[in-house]
Amino acid sequence: MEDNKHIFQLLANYIEEDPDDMENFYNDAMNLIRGAAADKNIEFDGYFRERWEISADTIFEFDEDYFENEDRRDLYVFLSALVDEEIFSYLHYVWHHVNNEELSKEILEIKIEELKEKGVRF
Repeated sequence: MEDNKHIFQLLANYIEEDPDDMENFYNDAMNLIRGAAADKNIEFDGYFRERWEISADTIFEFDEDYFENEDRRDLYVFLSALVDEEIFSYLHYVWHHVNNEELSKEILEIKIEELKEKGVRF
């Protein structure tokens, strides 16, 4: 529960830093939520935790673009929000501030499908 409060406080701090820059808020918030999902060991097709562990055990590192790709990041967060209520609550907070609408599972499913149609994969 303490982590939950901490994440919401960080999200609020992001907005307070520059309330007119929703693009920066969205990117910072989505990276924070991605980290929270990874900390919970949420995986899809071995994405995230497995790749970080493999990277840590080898001399070479995976291309940073893999982890910084915003579409791939968003897909991971959207899928995580479908399977974890806490992640959903963080994303709901962000979505409400950025899009001025309430996030629903239907909206998430549409966004996931749009990303998959664009060819976004793990």
